[in-house]
Amino acid sequence: MSSPKFRLQEATIDDIHSAFRSGELTCRRLVELYLARIEAYDKSGPGLNAIITVNENVLAQAEELDLSFQQSGELVGPLHGIPVLLKDQAETAGIRTTFGSVAFEGYVPEEDATAVGRLKEAGALILAKTNLPDFATSWFAYSSAGGETKNPYDLDRDPGGSSSGTGAAVAANLGAVGIGEDTGGSIRVPSSFDNLVGVRVTTGLISRKGMSPLVVFQDTAGPMTRTVRDAAALLDVLVGYDPEDPFTASATLARDAGGYRSGLEEGDLRGRGSACCATRSGRTRIRIRAR
Repeated sequence: MSSPKFRLQEATIDDIHSAFRSGELTCRRLVELYLARIEAYDKSGPGLNAIITVNENVLAQAEELDLSFQQSGELVGPLHGIPVLLKDQAETAGIRTTFGSVAFEGYVPEEDATAVGRLKEAGALILAKTNLPDFATSWFAYSSAGGETKNPYDLDRDPGGSSSGTGAAVAANLGAVGIGEDTGGSIRVPSSFDNLVGVRVTTGLISRKGMSPLVVFQDTAGPMTRTVRDAAALLDVLVGYDPEDPFTASATLARDAGGYRSGLEEGDLRGRGSACCATRSGRTRIRIRAR
């Protein structure tokens, strides 16, 4: 059972960190709660089939974070203990990476994708790898490696692709936040289908090293979350220059790269013009007038 004050469903990064600091929750207990939901709703019950591989070392890694927090009283980073659901298009050291294809069922990378390394450095836990169409080549939720993923809001409907597993899993609270990857809608489509906040950034703000890009000029990873604030927190960690991806020169040239979460303070968008994004209600254009 979860804490009477902490509620796992719809929990945000701030909710989780508050529970850590108050002593209501540990990283290990949080992971156990999510693993129980994966077993109950992904592998059993409605059989969402959003998860391809669970990180078999995640409980031990959570215990290491608990020990660090117990000894120092400080979180190791902005994503301390946050269980992340990662599209199985990103290579993960020691964790099977299929790219959605039976051709790679036995592939276990020796190195993390740069984006995965950044998540870990920030204290995140890679909870599980999520289903996607073979090599991210479809907008629909079927792969030869993982089968068909269901939409948790309506099991007879498609959750969208190609980041289908991440979309369905985050929507079903099988993990705290998720990472998708977008070429021509693969973050935006499932985010709109699964009632999530999905952000496709300018190509080059986030490294694609180890991400198996489908179209090198277009592909980018990005957050898929339940709130804008959580999406901004992930962007603050993911965005940055990587010498192994020359496209990330964009991250050094972009005037406003970084500081996304701090930019959510009231009034900080004043005079910024207009923006367009995929949100919980679908594709929405937001106009902001300068004062």
